[in-house]
Amino acid sequence: MNNYDFFRNPVEAKELIIDALGIQKFDSSTVYDGELDGWMVKIMPTNRIATKADLEELKANLPYHTFEKRKEENPNGVVEKIKIICMGHEADLKASLEQELSSYNLEIEIVDILRDKKDLQFKREADANVVKENNQIIIKEFYPMNLLQKLSMQKESVEDWRQLVESIYIDWNYDGQTMRPTICDIPTKDELVSGIYKIPDSAGKIKIKITDLLSESLELEV
Repeated sequence: MNNYDFFRNPVEAKELIIDALGIQKFDSSTVYDGELDGWMVKIMPTNRIATKADLEELKANLPYHTFEKRKEENPNGVVEKIKIICMGHEADLKASLEQELSSYNLEIEIVDILRDKKDLQFKREADANVVKENNQIIIKEFYPMNLLQKLSMQKESVEDWRQLVESIYIDWNYDGQTMRPTICDIPTKDELVSGIYKIPDSAGKIKIKITDLLSESLELEV
């Protein structure tokens, strides 16, 4: 991924981050995006570095009434733990927020995805190239991106995509609801899937399910 280009869609970017970090998403909160291990999570804009100006929305919507109540009940206790997630940030972002909210005992942590991305695992869709040629279904390429990510491999380094495949199922007459495969290509330990399958004369709508070694599947209609 090319840093900001990976997050050019802000809605998709937030979902990717929530999924990658295992955040429990809030659907109705006006201030936090979710919760992670007791920390309230706020995701900053993902198309640029986070600035002190970006904190204004957060500060304007913090649950100060709850802070006051917790402070009264436990004067020395932490009223809130806030985790701010960003794509790069101004050096004094945390200090600035702590200073402006100094009347409350807050724990604040900055998670910088640009700096810490090596520790993140973004789920990515598999990529495949499947064609019909000479009355055959031919799978020319298949790249399960999550598996490659876990193996620290790039597509270009894969000698034979079939080494990454656990099974291939094909339904020659898919009814649009339930897959009833006629082809069940499940190789033995020392074999690979074929990747080339003759289309029967009775074929209608064709659906293919390719499952990788992580047991994650890509389904597509041809």
